[in-house]
Amino acid sequence: MLRALYIFLIVAVLSGIAIWLADNPGDLIMHWRGYEIRTSFVVGVGVMALAAFLVLLAYRIIVSFIETPASVSAYLEKRRQQKGFLALSRGMVAVAAGDAADAKRYAAQAHKLLDAPPLTLLLAAQAAQLEGNEAAATAYFEQMLAAPETEFLGLRGLFIQARRAGDRDGALAHARRAFNLRPQTPWAAQAVFEIEAAEEDWDAALETLDRVVSAKLIPRDEARRRRAVLLTARAMTAAEAAYGQVGEGRTSALEKATKLSLEAVSLEPKFPPAVALAARLCGETGRARKGMKLIEDAWSDAPHPDLADVWLDMIEGESGYDRATRARVLASRNVDHIESRILVARGAIGARDWAAAREALVPYTGAEAKEVPTQCICELMAEIEEGEFGDRGASRSWLTRALHAPADPQWTGTGYRSPRWSPVNPVTGEFDALEWSAPLPMLGRETAAVEPAPAKSTPEPAPVQSAERSIAAREEHKSTAAGEVLAFQPPLPDDPGPDELADDAHEGERKW
Repeated sequence: MLRALYIFLIVAVLSGIAIWLADNPGDLIMHWRGYEIRTSFVVGVGVMALAAFLVLLAYRIIVSFIETPASVSAYLEKRRQQKGFLALSRGMVAVAAGDAADAKRYAAQAHKLLDAPPLTLLLAAQAAQLEGNEAAATAYFEQMLAAPETEFLGLRGLFIQARRAGDRDGALAHARRAFNLRPQTPWAAQAVFEIEAAEEDWDAALETLDRVVSAKLIPRDEARRRRAVLLTARAMTAAEAAYGQVGEGRTSALEKATKLSLEAVSLEPKFPPAVALAARLCGETGRARKGMKLIEDAWSDAPHPDLADVWLDMIEGESGYDRATRARVLASRNVDHIESRILVARGAIGARDWAAAREALVPYTGAEAKEVPTQCICELMAEIEEGEFGDRGASRSWLTRALHAPADPQWTGTGYRSPRWSPVNPVTGEFDALEWSAPLPMLGRETAAVEPAPAKSTPEPAPVQSAERSIAAREEHKSTAAGEVLAFQPPLPDDPGPDELADDAHEGERKW
């Protein structure tokens, strides 16, 4: 509507001017070199307008003629770029589709038509990788290092190439250069940190962690956990080195290891490896009370076998009775936990207090047990049976039962399982990737149904294996479990269960 109104106004104004000129015709007279040109004003204005138009037209023709070569060149360049980008797009599609031949052909076309090294070299490198030509791919990535705008991209490609080839030193060198070039890049920071940790270069990993925290690439909680793990690993290395020394050098090295472990505990007070190491080193450096306090605080939150081992050996030359007493003191901080009961049983066995040891394991081995005994509990019961009554039959029954009892928790990760903690998964090289958990159930294990405790009797020869064979089979089972989790476990011997007849036969003998 407004557009039509504007057109109407323009026509009206032009009409008004034409009418005014018609009512006021006037004359236009021009004298030039003795000639007199006389015409009406309207005709004179029209002639001048026509002359101006012709002059402007001639100017545009001349300018266009002058600019024609540049225009043709620009047109050809534009068309060249369009064809190049089309080839680049088709090359990317070919890479995504896994067509190595088309990817290589379109990469060559794009490189010829386009002046865009980051894109064309990247496509050429990807095509070479797809074709399996790792040397050519590496060469393309190395060409990217020459220009500042493509250097980081080239480093990324070379890092991936080195990692695929298993060249850890090369991967670390490229990752460090990329990290120095762009400290805010997460992949470069993570790569440098993980490789340094995998190589057990704890000092370098700590420095990298400081740079990562400064760049705010990870949350502070995660950074605190990483630092605690690194300090624990560094303290372990320092302690191992200290044991190889003597005199003042040994004392100084142990003090250094103790300081590192205590710093790790201050960051993660409930981290069992750090607490166990710090407590053990405190005991070795004359600060047993401080070490015991660390274990007591950690045990209240999460009991762990490593803490129990250190606790029992904290005081050198201690009697079995005193050790059992201290075991009960620590267990009282988390009474119902399975590790507390195992700790009490271990202390009682050391003091030859068989009744207390049995009582501690009653929830798992008694007639009203509601939980299946684990391998460790079965082993403890075998020790109790043989130590209290000299009953090798019942002991062998428990050892046989341990073969297919639920496994105790271990440090587990991808393809790895071990009772000993490691800061890095030895199989995959992942940092802080081990978790304390029970292995997945395997074929041949007991179900949730709880069976009565094995009979306290001498076994019959036929169904029961010898103690030596039981132990050997169990060790073989453990060595298999220490590696990668098997998809199919071989069948294990059936649980012999309680031997009621033998139990009745020996009941009177035990009372006597």
